[in-house]
This record gives sequence, C-alpha cells and structure tokens, in this order.
Amino acid sequence: MAKFGKTLFALAAIGAAAAGTYYYMQKKNGEIPANMDDDDDFDSFDVDAEDGECAAKSKRSYVNIDLDTVEEKAKDFAGKAANVAVKAADSFSSFVSQAEGKVEEFFDDRKAQREAQEDAAEFEADMEELKADMAEMEADLNEMKADLDEAAKEIAEDVSDVTE
Repeated sequence: MAKFGKTLFALAAIGAAAAGTYYYMQKKNGEIPANMDDDDDFDSFDVDAEDGECAAKSKRSYVNIDLDTVEEKAKDFAGKAANVAVKAADSFSSFVSQAEGKVEEFFDDRKAQREAQEDAAEFEADMEELKADMAEMEADLNEMKADLDEAAKEIAEDVSDVTE
C-alpha cells in the first residue's frame, strides 16, 4: 500500500511538472487566449493616411524563435522539475516512514501498557489466592495446635495416672 502511495505521488508530481512545462512553453510561444479582444491593441496606433499601415508596425523588430533552443530549455526545465519531484517524493517518503514509526511506537506503548495492566491484575489475583491459602493454613495450624494441646492434656493425665 505504501508503494502505491509513493508511486501515485511521484506520478502526480511528474504530471504537474509536465503541465507546468506545457503552459510555460505556451506562454513563451506567445499564444493569445481566445477571450481577449483583438481590437484593444489597435487603439493607440496612428494610421498613416498614405499606406493605411500602422506607424508602430514599422518600428517593431521581430525575433525568430529557434525551436531547438526552446526544446533544449523545455527538456532542461522538465529535468529540473523531475529532480524536484524526486526530492519531494523522497521527503514525503521520509515523512511517511517517520509517521509510521511514531504510530507503531504509540501502539507498542499502548500494548505494553495494556500488558502491564493485565500482569498487575494477574499478580493481584495471585496475591488474593495466596492470602486465602495462608488463612487456610493458619486455620489448619490452629486446629493442629488445639489437637496437640488436647494430646498433651491426655498424656499429662496418663502420666499422672501412672504415677499415682
């Protein structure tokens, strides 16, 4: 079960890194969302009467995008994201193992406490049984003492009969 959770976490981290890379590359390529108004950009441009072209358009300079460089940057970024995901998975794994240890320790302590209570109850029951046995032995000893006293009286009577 723990391996499944680790695998799921790693896949989620890799998926998040891939989605981040995708959206980053989309933004870098200059794609415009569909909900933007197209005519908002043209409000500030002056149109030349002769050309019908925007004056600002002629001042713009364009940069060609080297797709190989972009691809290398995307791979580098994805590699860094994968490293971060691996580190996060390791940290999460460490956290989970520490939590498991604490939970096991807690339940081991509870088990030891329960066993100690059971042992104390068993000891108490043994002590009660020993007290009962001691009381029975004391009663037997008192009975034996009474029998010995009676036997001593009989012997004393027999001795006095013999001496008379």
